[in-house]
Amino acid sequence: MWHQIKMRRRLLDTVLQGKQKGMGIGMDAYEQMGRELFEKSQGAPILLIGMGGVGGRIVAQIDKMLAKDSPRRDKVAILAIDTNVKDLRKLREQGIETIQISDERLVRQYLKDHPQYMSWFPNNIFLNNRGMLEGAGQIRAISRLAALAAEEEGKFRPIEEAVRKIAAVTGSGLKENIMTMVVGSICGGTGAGMFIQIPFYVKKIIQKVLAIPNVMVRGMFLGPDIMAPIQPGDLNRQAVYVNAYACLKELNAFYLLQRRDASSSLLRMEYYDYGENEDLEAEVMESRQMYQAIAKDLSSKGVAVLDEEIPEEVQEEYLKRNGTIPYDHLFLFDSSFNGGTIGQKQLAEVERMIASMAYVHLLTDVGENALSVEDNFILSTIGSNGMARFGSAGLCKIIYPGEQIMQYCSMKWITELVDSYWMRIDKRFEEELILAREEQAMNPRIQLPGIIERYQEIFLEETSGEHASMASLYAQVFMQSDDGTDFSLADRFLEQIEEMIEDATSKESLQRLGESCMDISIDQWIQSPEAARQGVATNKQSIRNYRAAVMKVIDDTKYSLPNQMIPATLSAMIQMSDRDSCISQILGRVHPIAARYLLYAILEQTAARAREANEDCFGLELDLISTADYDISGKNPGLPIEAILGKRMNRKQMRQVLEVYEDASGRTAANLTAYLSAQLRANVYETLQKRLEKLCDLYRRFFNVLESSTEDLRRQIRELKTMGRQSSVGEQYICCSESCLEALYERFALMCQNTGAELPQESARMILRNIYGEMELELKKNNMEDRRREDMAYNNRMRTIFNQAVAEVMQQKAREQASSVVEISIYDAFALEMQTELGIVREHDRARYDAMLDAWIKSKVSAAMTMAQPWIGICNTVGATTMSVYLAMHPDNAVRMDNTPSVEATAARYLKERTTPQGHAVTVLIHDNFRQNELICYKARYNLLIENLDKFKRAGEAHRYYEQRINRIGQLPGTSRESEIITVINPHLNKYWCEEGFLPSIYPAQRIVDEKNNMRAFFYALTLEKPCCVRLKNTKGKISWWFLRGMDTIRVKAAGVPIASSYADLYEAMKFNRDMKYTLLYYGKNHLHRIKAQSMQDQLEQEIYTQPIIADMIQQEKEPDDENMLDIFEKMSRSMESAQFNRLLEGLAQFIREYCEYMFDKDEVKVIYACRNIRNAIATFSKLYQRSKQEKLTYREEHLLSVFLELYEEDDMADSNAGLSKVLYDTDDPDAEAAVAKDEPGEKIFTDDYDDLA
Repeated sequence: MWHQIKMRRRLLDTVLQGKQKGMGIGMDAYEQMGRELFEKSQGAPILLIGMGGVGGRIVAQIDKMLAKDSPRRDKVAILAIDTNVKDLRKLREQGIETIQISDERLVRQYLKDHPQYMSWFPNNIFLNNRGMLEGAGQIRAISRLAALAAEEEGKFRPIEEAVRKIAAVTGSGLKENIMTMVVGSICGGTGAGMFIQIPFYVKKIIQKVLAIPNVMVRGMFLGPDIMAPIQPGDLNRQAVYVNAYACLKELNAFYLLQRRDASSSLLRMEYYDYGENEDLEAEVMESRQMYQAIAKDLSSKGVAVLDEEIPEEVQEEYLKRNGTIPYDHLFLFDSSFNGGTIGQKQLAEVERMIASMAYVHLLTDVGENALSVEDNFILSTIGSNGMARFGSAGLCKIIYPGEQIMQYCSMKWITELVDSYWMRIDKRFEEELILAREEQAMNPRIQLPGIIERYQEIFLEETSGEHASMASLYAQVFMQSDDGTDFSLADRFLEQIEEMIEDATSKESLQRLGESCMDISIDQWIQSPEAARQGVATNKQSIRNYRAAVMKVIDDTKYSLPNQMIPATLSAMIQMSDRDSCISQILGRVHPIAARYLLYAILEQTAARAREANEDCFGLELDLISTADYDISGKNPGLPIEAILGKRMNRKQMRQVLEVYEDASGRTAANLTAYLSAQLRANVYETLQKRLEKLCDLYRRFFNVLESSTEDLRRQIRELKTMGRQSSVGEQYICCSESCLEALYERFALMCQNTGAELPQESARMILRNIYGEMELELKKNNMEDRRREDMAYNNRMRTIFNQAVAEVMQQKAREQASSVVEISIYDAFALEMQTELGIVREHDRARYDAMLDAWIKSKVSAAMTMAQPWIGICNTVGATTMSVYLAMHPDNAVRMDNTPSVEATAARYLKERTTPQGHAVTVLIHDNFRQNELICYKARYNLLIENLDKFKRAGEAHRYYEQRINRIGQLPGTSRESEIITVINPHLNKYWCEEGFLPSIYPAQRIVDEKNNMRAFFYALTLEKPCCVRLKNTKGKISWWFLRGMDTIRVKAAGVPIASSYADLYEAMKFNRDMKYTLLYYGKNHLHRIKAQSMQDQLEQEIYTQPIIADMIQQEKEPDDENMLDIFEKMSRSMESAQFNRLLEGLAQFIREYCEYMFDKDEVKVIYACRNIRNAIATFSKLYQRSKQEKLTYREEHLLSVFLELYEEDDMADSNAGLSKVLYDTDDPDAEAAVAKDEPGEKIFTDDYDDLA
C-alpha cells in the first residue's frame, strides 16, 4: 500500500508544481497517474474467504468467473469455511479449498474437551445435545465454539498455506499490497459466528507470514432483508435480524476502541491485537488543515484535487491502528435502498450478483481504482474517529448476450435442420402410412407400405435428380463402376459377403475330401468279394470324412463370417473397424440418413438370400448310401451293402450292386457339396439378418427420439427468447428481444444454409458406436423383463447420442460458419437493437440515424447507472459520504483516436454527463480484463457510520427484534423446537456481551442516555428503600454488594464475577447488570410518581428535603450503613479517573435538578431554589464539610467541596445538559457529542417507560 501512498504524494507534488508555475492540470494527468498506479498493483495477491453457506457459494461463483488460464489465477487464493458437510462437499467437487470446522461431536462434548470455553458460551441446556454437521442453526456461539476448536486442532492451516502460496507466486516486491476480502452473511449461524474473529485471525497470519505491520481486510456481507424472506417461519425470520444487529453492534464496539486503550477494555476476542494506541488526532488534524488550505486555493483556480495528503509518518502510525479492528471497510447489502429495491429475488441470483461485485471490486481495473480510493478513505476516517467504515456497492451490467444468442441461433437451426432434413423421409413415410390406413379401413385388401422398401424408394426420390434437396447423400451411398453404371455401397457389401462365403466353401482341403468321395473303381472291386467290401468301406469313410468337414465348416462359419461383417459386440466392431469387410467402413462414413438407406438395402437382400438358401437346402439327402436298395434279387430288400456283398454272387451281379452304391455315393457327395454352400449361406445370412434388423430398428428408434430431443432444444429456445425480459438483478440485456433474435437468426441461417448434410465422419462414427452398443445390449437380453428395464433408459441414451454426436457438433459447425453474424461489439448490438425495435435504417437519413443512436445508447447507459445504486438504505446522514462511480469496458467497445482507446471520446459516446445527477464524477475505465460483451456500471459508497444505516436505525425491525431477544435471554422457550429455542439464546459471541459494559449502543445519542441511566440507577440503588443495593458482611468479615429486590437478595456481579465493595465498583456494575439497572429505573420512576401524588403542591417546598430519595442523600438523621452523598463521592474520587468522576458529579447535579423539575412542574424559580437548598443540605451534613471546619482538607477534598458548592449557580444553570455532553466529548465519546450537537433523538431522561425492561 505504501507505493500507492507515495504515488498520491507524487500526484500532489504535480498539482503543487502546476500551481507554482501558474499552470492548471486536467483529467488526462490524473488518468495517467491512475494508470501508473494500476500497472504497479497488477501483481497484488488476493485472499478471498467465504464464511458459511452463503459465503461459500459466493466464492464458488467468483472461482467460476476467474478463468483457469487467467494470469492472476495463481495470485488468488480462495477458501471456504463452514460447518455444513453437504455444502462443503459441493465446494470441494468444484475444486474450492475448504475448512470444515465441525465434526461429529455434540456441543456438550466440545465444552467437555475445551472447558475454558464455558466462560463465554451461553448457558442453555437445549444447546448441549446439538450437533454441528448440518450447520450452526442461526446460533452464532456454536460457530465460534467450533471455529476455536478447529483452529486449536490445526484446521485453519490452509489459510496460512494459501497466504504463503500467493506470496511466493507474487514475490516480495508487493507484499504490503495483499488484498483480503471476507464474504458471507451476518444473518445466520456459521458465517455470523465467525464474523469478528476471522478477520483478526487473517490479519495475524498475514503479519506473521509476510512480516508487514499493516494488513487491511475488507468485508462483503448480505443483510437481513435479503435473508429473511427465505426463512421457514417468523421466528427464524426474526433471528436473521437479531443476528445481523448483534454482528454490527459487536463490530461497532471494536471500532469504538480505536480512540481508547484497547488493553484496558473488557472486550476480549481471540486473535485480537490489544496493543496500546497513541492519540494522534492533533497531529493529523494539523496536517489536514495545512492540506485543506492548499486544496482550497487550488480549487478556487479550477484545479481538481483528488485526495487528502497526510504526512507519511502520521499515516504509518495511524494505519498501525487498523490491526485493532476487524474490517477496514465493510460492504453491506440489503434488498432495498435509497432510490430503489432489488425486489424478492432468489437467493442464488443475489449471491451471483454479489460475487460479480466482489469480482469487479477485486479482479478488474474498477477494483484497482476503488482500492486506491479506499486507501484514501482510511486516512479520512481520522475525521470520524475511525468509525465511518461502512459502505455498499451496486452493479449493473449492460450485457450483449452473444453466447446465449449463438445458442439460440444454432439450436433453432438444428431443430429446423432436423425437421426439414433429418426427418424428411420419415415424415413422408408417416404421411403415406396414415393415408394407407385410411384407405385400408375402406378396402381391407390394400396393403400398408413397409418401412424397408419405402424408405429406400423415398431416399432415391429425394437424393437423385437435378433439383433433389438431399443430393449430397446420394454421392455418399452410390459409386460409379468402370462402365459408368451406379452401384451402392450396399451392393458392394453384399458382394463381399458372397466372396467370403465362396472362400469358405472352396478351400482346397475341403475339395480334396469331396473328390476322395468320387474315388470308386468297380473294375478293381469286383475282383473279389473281399476287394469289394474293402473298397466300399474306404469310400464310406471318405463320405463320413467329407460330411464331418462340411458340418465343421458350417458350424465354424455360422458366426465367424457374420462377426467379420457385422460384429456382435461394440469392442469387436471397433477392433475390426479398419477392415474393408466390416460394416463400420460404410456406416461410419456416411450421414445417418444414408446409413439407414444402406441398412435397409442390405437387410432386404440379406433376408431374400437367407430364404433362397433355406429353399436350396430343402430336400437334400445327405445319406443316400444308407437308404439305397442294393437287393437286385428282390429277395432281401433293405439289407445294407455289406450284407449283400457277403452273399454268393457272380461278378456281373456284384457289378450291379456296386453300381447302385456308386450312384448313391456320388449323389451323397454332391448333396453334401450343395448343402455346404446352401446351409452356410443360410446361416450367415440369417445371423446377419438378425443383427441388421436390430441395427435398423435402433437407427429407426434413434430418429424417432430426434423429435423429443429437439423438443428439449425447443424448450431451451423458448427460454432464451425471454432472456431480454428476465434479466437478473443488476443486469440489463440488449439486442435480445424476440424481434432482434429473429433478425439475427435470419442472417445466421443464411450463412449456414449449405451446412446441413455435412455431418463430420466422427459424428457418424459416434452415432454408429453408440447404436452398436445398444445392439449388443439387445442381443444379450434374455427375457421381456430385461427388455422392459433397458427400454426405460433407452430414450435417454439416444438423446445423449443426439446431443453429443449431432447437436454439439452441428452447433460448433454453425458457430464456425456464422460466428460473424452474432459476435458483434456492444456498439453494433445497440445499433442493431435500435434498428430492429424502431425500424430505422441507417441509409435513409444518416444524420437522423446517428442522433437517434446516440440518444438510444445514452438512455440505456443512464438506466443502467440508475440500476447500479448501492444496495444499502441510508438515513440520518452525518458528515459526508463518498460515492465512486465507474463505467468500465473492454477496449473493443471504446472509441479509438489514432488507433488508441480514448477515455474522453468513449465518455462522450456513452454518457449524457460526466457526473451523476447527485454530482458524483463518473470514471471511465478501459481495460482488457473486462469482458468484450459487457459494459459495467459500478458504484461504491464509502464513509458511512453505523447510525447512517437505515436497516439498523432505532425502532427499526432489527433493533426491535434484538431488544426483544435480549429481554428473553434465559427464559424457557415455548416449545422444544429449535426455532423456539433460538428466541431465548444470547445472540452474541459471548454470553455477557448483551451488557452495555461490553457492547455500547450503536447510536451515539443513546450512549449518552445509557451513561445517564447508569448514573440514575446508581443513585436510585443508594437511595431507594427497595429495590436497592446494600453492602453486607459475610461471616468472615468480607464486605460485598447485594441487590435487594422483594424477597430476593442477589449478589452483584460483573461478567459473572462478584464486584468489589467500593461505591465506584457499584457504579461500574450498572453497565454490566441490565436487569438490575432497569429494575431500579422502573421503581425509581414509580417512586417519584407516588411521592408527587401524595404531596400537596404548596407543601412541596418544605417537604422535598424529607422525601426519601433526597433525605437519603442528605443523611440529616444518620442511618446505619448509610452515608451522605457528598461523602460517597469523596470516597469515589479516590479511585475513579477524573474525567469519569466529573461526569458522575455532573450526573448527580442533573439528577437532582430533574427530580426538582418533576416535582415543581418545571417552575424555574422553585427548581433553582430547591436545587441549591438540597445542595447545601447535602454539603452541610457531610463528614467532609464537618472536617473542613476542624482541619485543613487535602487539595482533592477541598476542590471537590468547592466544585460541589458551586453547583446550580447562575452560570451553570443555563444548560446543564450541554455541560454534561461537553465533559463527555472532551474525555471519551466525540460521536455522541456530535449527535447531541445535531439534536439527534435519544431517550428522554426522566419520562421513559421501563415497564417492559424491568
